[in-house]
Amino acid sequence: MQIEAWNSVAMEVDFNLEIDTSEFMRLVPKDTTVLDYGCGYGRTCEILSSMGYNNILGIDSSPEMIRRGHLIYPHLTLLQSQGATLQYPDSNFGAIVLCAVLTCIPDHQAMKEVLAEIDRLLKPGGILHMIEFSNETSKTFLSKNGITMHHQRPAELRSLVSAFTELKFEVIQTKTMSDKNATAVSYFGQKN
Repeated sequence: MQIEAWNSVAMEVDFNLEIDTSEFMRLVPKDTTVLDYGCGYGRTCEILSSMGYNNILGIDSSPEMIRRGHLIYPHLTLLQSQGATLQYPDSNFGAIVLCAVLTCIPDHQAMKEVLAEIDRLLKPGGILHMIEFSNETSKTFLSKNGITMHHQRPAELRSLVSAFTELKFEVIQTKTMSDKNATAVSYFGQKN
């Protein structure tokens, strides 16, 4: 159902949650194979490409998001996924970006499955950069675009990535896609 909702708004939404580019550049060499898991239309992939990263793969479950990405960023490698499990070998990526993906997964068990897959795909010593909308109390709600969203408390997000060695955990102020003030967690972790 979420895929259908994202397909219906793929050409009109503009994502705005920003990755921490300076910390990413400090921790991740430019020749690293980077996966943007839940890339949407590839906005973060394009940011990474403009920073000099040239081995980037973006995956998303929405075929319409991927279609939009191919239209506006034809030079990027953006692929549709068929679920949480990807057809790549273990330890295939040196860095993985997870930008507002858990925000779009209202089911806690499904979030754990995504993070287990990220753990499988990330090389030992690899970097996970997660940035997710957060809230002082957990809440699930319907966005103005008709998409179910879930904001978790910072402690809940920290718990979800407890398998990684925490390098940086920061609560930041940001804006939602509808320009409302919001809180987010910016996290960097390293696979043991």
